[in-house]
Amino acid sequence: MEIHWRNPGELSEAEQTLARERIESLAEGHRDLIDVWVDVEPSSPHHRKGVERVTIRGQVRGSNLVAHAEEDTLRPALRAALDRFERELLRRRDKRQDPRAMPLPSSPPHLGIIDRVFFEEGYGFLLSDGGEQIYFHRNALDDGLAFETLEEGRRVAFNYEAGNEGPQASIVTFPPPGASAP
Repeated sequence: MEIHWRNPGELSEAEQTLARERIESLAEGHRDLIDVWVDVEPSSPHHRKGVERVTIRGQVRGSNLVAHAEEDTLRPALRAALDRFERELLRRRDKRQDPRAMPLPSSPPHLGIIDRVFFEEGYGFLLSDGGEQIYFHRNALDDGLAFETLEEGRRVAFNYEAGNEGPQASIVTFPPPGASAP
């Protein structure tokens, strides 16, 4: 999981550290939280009464989660946004009974090959044996697969689910022994 900041200069180092540690603690033991963006929007000097706004957006497998808060100062706005983000994430995990927290099946049911990898961006695409193109993020790799060493054409096994823009691999691993060639 990666945390991205927009306008963090408005927050003290201690506040940024607090937010980072709290978000990282939400990701511990789970593989559903992929990326988080923290947008700090200080009040405009043109407004009579200043309102500070913090928006936290998280890419959670298969969907996006957004929480924001507005307060008179940034510190309470950040804490309120973190509270809302945490509550919503935990609510979603309870609904889904997060399959990443449960033991994984011995091998994913789908087979395919690595079609394209965008190393700088941290994602790529698989081509299933049925000819379907499946997006994957580097965090979906499991069972010793290293993102930096992926090669196009490599045989893999995977599970996938509906993503925002099409099918998205939730787990990518080595194929089971004796898996047929494409």
